[in-house]
Amino acid sequence: MKILLDILKAILINISFIGLTLAANSCPTISPNDSEDSPVAQSQAIIDDILCSFIEQNKNAESTFFTTLNIAKKKIIPYIDVEYSTELVLGDYWGQLQYSDRKIFERDLRNSLINEYIYILATIVNWDRISIIVNENATKEGNIAKVIVTASLNNEPAKALVTLKMIRKDRWRVYDVIYQSISMVDLEKYSYDSKINRYGMKEFLQIMLEGT
Repeated sequence: MKILLDILKAILINISFIGLTLAANSCPTISPNDSEDSPVAQSQAIIDDILCSFIEQNKNAESTFFTTLNIAKKKIIPYIDVEYSTELVLGDYWGQLQYSDRKIFERDLRNSLINEYIYILATIVNWDRISIIVNENATKEGNIAKVIVTASLNNEPAKALVTLKMIRKDRWRVYDVIYQSISMVDLEKYSYDSKINRYGMKEFLQIMLEGT
């Protein structure tokens, strides 16, 4: 079960599907740019593209940290609304920050996601055994949507049920993932609140700058 959750969190990193099970022979896929403009259809295209990229990488025995990082930068990160996620994570602090300081936090959150999950993705070898079913009856209110995703490994009874939260600005992107009532945004918020309280905003901004 843990590897399923790691995959889902890494791909957040959080994405939705159309109610179909992805198999290795479904590759190649439709580009998200050519897919229907809906949270479910966009998520289907995005996730298919991601999984096919990793399946192909493993077939070619090219799975390294750097090849995985390259896939993540091209296929995952562009479909996360890091700006909105950061705004939610910072809460009341967001309105107090200058534009340049907000960008420092956005970069730190993006790097945190990459550093935490790329090693996990690089070690996965059974991408073609992953089955993901999405409830196509997504709830949508304005430019916000929620999609329910069920993931499992073939021939194994354990399943992970995850709620993916998406927002549409220029396109649909993921901004949060919820598993067993635990929100990734809430976890990141707790972490940043702790650091800001410990160092103070000014010093913490400097620490993040020096770490880039």
